[in-house]
Amino acid sequence: MNLEWYYTFLVVAKYQNYRKAAEELFITQTSVYNHIKNLESLLGVALVEQSGRNIVLTDTGRYFCPIAQKTIEVYEQGIYDMKNMKSNYKTTLKIVVTTYIDNYLLPRFLPLFFEKEPAINISTTILEDSIPQAIAEGQYDIGIDRKIPNTKKIHFKNICEGKIQLTVPDIPENRILSSEKEYFEKYRILSDNHPTYWEELKESISKISPDSNFVSISSVRSTADLIKANQGISYLPVYIMEGLKQSKMKLVEPKDILPPISYTYLIWKKDLPAIHTFNTLFEDFIAKEREKIN
Repeated sequence: MNLEWYYTFLVVAKYQNYRKAAEELFITQTSVYNHIKNLESLLGVALVEQSGRNIVLTDTGRYFCPIAQKTIEVYEQGIYDMKNMKSNYKTTLKIVVTTYIDNYLLPRFLPLFFEKEPAINISTTILEDSIPQAIAEGQYDIGIDRKIPNTKKIHFKNICEGKIQLTVPDIPENRILSSEKEYFEKYRILSDNHPTYWEELKESISKISPDSNFVSISSVRSTADLIKANQGISYLPVYIMEGLKQSKMKLVEPKDILPPISYTYLIWKKDLPAIHTFNTLFEDFIAKEREKIN
């Protein structure tokens, strides 16, 4: 069996024209014709037939199309798997995370993980909702979410990310402001960038500044960009604030309000060594990130 004949047949089936097939495959029309005839001889069936100046697929040819496609897919997947074996990848973990985790945690964590566990490959998917359900249904191996799972069909563990602090624009005119209340009165408050702590936080803010203007912005990255543009303030995890001198943002020490604590939840279902390794290393990573700012 020559897989080149299968490739040629699928291109001929797409165009039903030897000349167009030859142009796409960068071979002569004679070669295209010979490939089809060789394949028909191998299979013992007629795949195409002449219809005037054109060619059309026979009923057998139409039936054979998905078979040829599947044959090629199996071949290419086998080649991919063998290349991975040569690269010493023994396991691939499918990870599902929120956009926030993808933006701020994985870029720091994955290089450390790959350095320590080169035999484990990682594929990541972003999903804003229903991560626990996706894990329970076996779509992914590990989920990393910012809200507590509401199902008992999976395992999960909460990991403290570190403290949350009021983050404001770092501009000269703000140097005369010394308390959270003064910032609440000057700026709109960009809220709801965390799925759990903002309702309580808004109540606390409203008690000391009843006229506070809250604007719901779910994206942490968008919130940070608006703060840099002097368009608002918010409460953000301290550990994402690396390079504050260049960030156009600064942190305000708490005086009026006790900031909340943010948690990340590791979620998994299967009890596999690779999953245990990932979870352990991720938990260690979070702990070290907290140490940097405590």
